[in-house]
Amino acid sequence: MTANARLSASEQMALSLACEAFSDATRRFRAEPRFGVALRPETADAAIHFSVSGKDFDMPVAIVPSASSQSAAVVLHQKHFRPDEPAADRPLMLITYHVSPRLAENLIANRIPFLDTAGNVYLDEPEATVMITGREKPTLRWTDTASRSTTPKGLRVSFALATQPGLVEQPYRTIAEQSGVALNTVNLAVDDLIARRLVVKKNGRRMIAHQRHFIKDWVDHYATGLRTKLGARRYASGVGIDWWQGAPLADFKARLGGECAAEVLTHANKPVLVTVYAHGGATSPLMKAARLRPDPHGEVEILESFWPERAEQRWNVAPGVVHPVLAFADLITSGDSRNAAVAQTLYERFLDH
Repeated sequence: MTANARLSASEQMALSLACEAFSDATRRFRAEPRFGVALRPETADAAIHFSVSGKDFDMPVAIVPSASSQSAAVVLHQKHFRPDEPAADRPLMLITYHVSPRLAENLIANRIPFLDTAGNVYLDEPEATVMITGREKPTLRWTDTASRSTTPKGLRVSFALATQPGLVEQPYRTIAEQSGVALNTVNLAVDDLIARRLVVKKNGRRMIAHQRHFIKDWVDHYATGLRTKLGARRYASGVGIDWWQGAPLADFKARLGGECAAEVLTHANKPVLVTVYAHGGATSPLMKAARLRPDPHGEVEILESFWPERAEQRWNVAPGVVHPVLAFADLITSGDSRNAAVAQTLYERFLDH
């Protein structure tokens, strides 16, 4: 029997959320759920494919919704140690909602690998050792299906749909590839968008009900729902605020956002803050090019790009700037009244269609 044949929808969601939490917590490593696979031991609920430091391997998992130190040990023992079943190559990994510091200590002492939906993890395999504990409970449980389109991952899905014409009609797998999230996350996010009437179905095809409302909803949630997860850091530049005008941003896999993007697109403002979205964040080449030094009050802000690079090929935008949807969101959420008029100009020229 394959994994997804025995799992409920909420259990599949739990596994997807735990994998996403692992990727977010480690920032460099990846974990993907494996539902439709043969399992060893056969008593495992599913599997996770890990990519850590260039090493790829699969772990069988047992999903325990609310684990205590005793219940986790009992469930894993019952599922893993079967006298009539050959020993598995790897131990069962516990997947649960949240692993407290005390539970983490007990599991680690008993060498029981675990991963929760907050990103707490203990993984000790020949390919890699990863241990993260002490992360707080997530605000949403996997059993809460409401507003899945406004979670950080859900907002990535909505951003892809807003910036890539026709993507909403495509298969969920294509949307997942263009959003950079798991397939199950797309399913949940799109279902929520449909429930909220931001996406509708006509003649069997999905479509955005009203582009203006869709963009407004995304912008309203972006500042607190996603931007705070992008590792924003402030810097001062040793070559002046205009360094970005001649910088080879493409070489740094970076794009201008906020005020600078608006200046490139509308020529309607004079930036006092340079916002940069970069794949990999503030890399050494980017830091050297602008002679950046950390400064909490600096005029340069660098954030981690939250979309896959392949998505940029579908944007019809000027080189070196983010999509106008994101530039518009940066201006609106800046709290600076001088950006309001520029945001309106940006919207009317590039988004009001």
